[in-house]
Amino acid sequence: MIALIIAFFVTLMLGVPVAFCLGLAALAFLLFCGQESLLIVPTLMFSGVDSFPLMAIPFFIMAGDLAERSGILPSLVGLAKALVGHWRAGLAHVSIVTEMFLSGVTGTAVGDAAAIGSIFIPSMKREGYDARFAATLAAVASIMGPLIPPSVGMLIYSFVQGGTVSVAALFVAGAVPGVLVGAGLMIICTILARRRNYPVSSERFSIRKVFECFRGALLGITAMAIILGGILTGIFTPTEAGAAATAYVLIVGAFFTRKLKFSSIIASLHMTAVVSSTVLILMATAKVCAWILTSSQVPQKIGGMLMAFSTSPIFFITLVVLLLTVFGFFIEGIAIMIMFVPVLAPAADYYGIEAHHFALVFVMAIQIAVITPPVCLSLFVTSKIAGIKLEDTFREVMPYWVFLVALTLMVAYWPGMTMWLPRMLGLLH
Repeated sequence: MIALIIAFFVTLMLGVPVAFCLGLAALAFLLFCGQESLLIVPTLMFSGVDSFPLMAIPFFIMAGDLAERSGILPSLVGLAKALVGHWRAGLAHVSIVTEMFLSGVTGTAVGDAAAIGSIFIPSMKREGYDARFAATLAAVASIMGPLIPPSVGMLIYSFVQGGTVSVAALFVAGAVPGVLVGAGLMIICTILARRRNYPVSSERFSIRKVFECFRGALLGITAMAIILGGILTGIFTPTEAGAAATAYVLIVGAFFTRKLKFSSIIASLHMTAVVSSTVLILMATAKVCAWILTSSQVPQKIGGMLMAFSTSPIFFITLVVLLLTVFGFFIEGIAIMIMFVPVLAPAADYYGIEAHHFALVFVMAIQIAVITPPVCLSLFVTSKIAGIKLEDTFREVMPYWVFLVALTLMVAYWPGMTMWLPRMLGLLH
């Protein structure tokens, strides 16, 4: 086991991609112990991606990309502007509300950061907002993507954990913290806007305009209804919902908005293939590591060791949040999930923590990694769009980072805060 850990961190420090770090670490362990044939590696890697639920990942990614290319996103921007555009720093609030809407289609963070950033950062800079503020806000708002259903991160968690966690229940549980993240970001924006005297729009709030924009945004809202409504009513599995949403957006873009050309569809397929393959190669190599950990009874040993130290669930879940936050400084969120879910989820059972509650806390904690330097993938994307250095955003991101960690701990300590909704809908007992 020491060989596996050493091989992983050595290759990680050398700059090797995390997926290959996991594969090389597993290979080092098998070579060192010499008890298993190396032929088990391709078998395990194939089983790591041979899953119907995992097909939802490329579908949700493509649905979100096609929504942007087909003109659905601008209609959602218009609705968000009608709702909150009249506030001080209205454009900042519009970007947050738009991300809430977009999260109901895509389920990813980095993709949302690119979409929201490319639309709002140039506009905010033209209206006098600081480029660091604009880039940071777009990156932080993208965290709502994996929380507000559907969520690619929750799909991956359910698969890595063994499929015993209900994806539908987890989706619904994520809605509450997703909305709370949006509300918290708007409060922080309001405080910063007053301190920095950001502009106030001359437009007034109008119920009539809200209804007009709502009619225009119905095509985008329908995509959200197809995904969430289909899953909750049992019409679709998450994978089928993703496929249905992709087909819907494809039809809307080709025949209603008529902005979706053949070249755009090809480009979307290419982007989806690249992003999905990055996730799936992680899943494949992580399967080998998970098998090694399970066969060596590492989860049971860690659970027993922690229980000997403290039997308090508060101790354990606080330790998990802090551990995941620290690893977020160095490792991308999905990689953290794939590496630690097989170890920590069984340990949570020892402490009597409900599986869906623990899954939600886990997913929330690892999303903070997308804005945590030096990895901070979402910040990297938005800083490029804003034309500033990545390090220029580090101080700007601190109040958001503190808020997100505090909210994650609040959800961890108060299960009823998020679990009431899936229970009310009959998804949990």
